Amino acid sequence: MSVILPDNAQKILDRQQIELKIDRMAYEILELNHKAQKIVLLGIEEGGFFLAKLLMGKIKSIKDIELEISSIKVNKTAPYQNTPSIKGKVTDFQNLPIVLIDDVGNSGLTLFQALQTLYDLTPISVHVALLIDRTHKKFPIDADIVGLDMATTLSEHIHVVFNKSGKPEGVYVY
Repeated sequence: MSVILPDNAQKILDRQQIELKIDRMAYEILELNHKAQKIVLLGIEEGGFFLAKLLMGKIKSIKDIELEISSIKVNKTAPYQNTPSIKGKVTDFQNLPIVLIDDVGNSGLTLFQALQTLYDLTPISVHVALLIDRTHKKFPIDADIVGLDMATTLSEHIHVVFNKSGKPEGVYVY
């Protein structure tokens, strides 16, 4: 996943710092779902799904708990034109906690669209986890689990760079 960053891009988190954020986020997921015997991790494609896989590995290293992982596709460029679709083998969400995961939260529109898809699936709870949360909300969606809160200008962009194997390389602002 080769991404060309502009010359003015500044690294705000390196690989080690991201891994520390993921560690803390995994513990928070377990704390929020301490009574659950099974948790569904639902990553918004594509960065959120990479993050969900990393969180899954970390959670499994902390506690022996059943985890189910899947991805949800949201058309970020035209979110109102397509209904988000869940991919993978998520068999039954009824009475299960779901953690909706994305790499960067901005206006809340992507999360809003994804959450609408979950409504009819009757989960017992839904928590939102973001590696980076920006402060430009247009929709009333707050993350329960956040790696890093960042106040940025509206013209700035945040990008999480993942390598070909889905491991995070860095978080950049430009």
